[in-house]
Amino acid sequence: PPPRDTTPLLTDKQTKRLQQVVGTFLFDARAGDGTMPHALNALAAAQKNGTQATAQALVHFLNYCATHPDATICYRASDMILHIHSDASYLSAPEARSRAGGHHYPGKTPQHKAPPFNNGPLHTIAKIIRNVMSSAAEVEVGALFLNTKEAVPLRTARIEMGHPQPATPVQTDNSTAFGIVHNTVKQVRSKAMDMRFYWVRDQVQQGQFDVYWAPGTSNLANYFTKKHSPIHHQRMRPIFLHTRH
Repeated sequence: PPPRDTTPLLTDKQTKRLQQVVGTFLFDARAGDGTMPHALNALAAAQKNGTQATAQALVHFLNYCATHPDATICYRASDMILHIHSDASYLSAPEARSRAGGHHYPGKTPQHKAPPFNNGPLHTIAKIIRNVMSSAAEVEVGALFLNTKEAVPLRTARIEMGHPQPATPVQTDNSTAFGIVHNTVKQVRSKAMDMRFYWVRDQVQQGQFDVYWAPGTSNLANYFTKKHSPIHHQRMRPIFLHTRH
């Protein structure tokens, strides 16, 4: 779990400033710069009980925005097939909560053993799960639930635009979550899992989604679930956004 913040609370003026920044950059984070949602999400969650550490994080975020003022998404030609990368981090948020992340992008028709094809993001998920999860496996299944639930209107829009969709490929890097979704593992301690999450299993059985396992090193949703070093941000930014170099 993250260390406890013992710095003084924000003043009323600082709290107002925090609210202004969150409100101003919320649209940019959702529509343009997909590298912002994780940091913006953490700042938004601290609006009620923000501290001086939050004020420092706010300055750090604004410095990042000033360093990268022009976010451009580049889309490459594809088959308009929706693809999803889903990931989560356990107990990485205050109050023993966890984070869920997702990278939704248009890709090619899934083929067996075909090399991965990335594209500009259609939708990015970086959320704090409200409920306290009992295990890392449960939070991974919860992330699959959030990603597949928000992918339903994206699938429907493509179908109505004349692009039939096969079972949407959803990548996860947790083998236990994969087994729970495909009903190939015997659940014991995970019996108390939030029953909403079993909706994912129903959707997989109906052929709406195809959840598959792949190593975490290839899961692009990992970027939206954890705090990273500046070097990692520099390395990952060209993957999600168009850059000069």
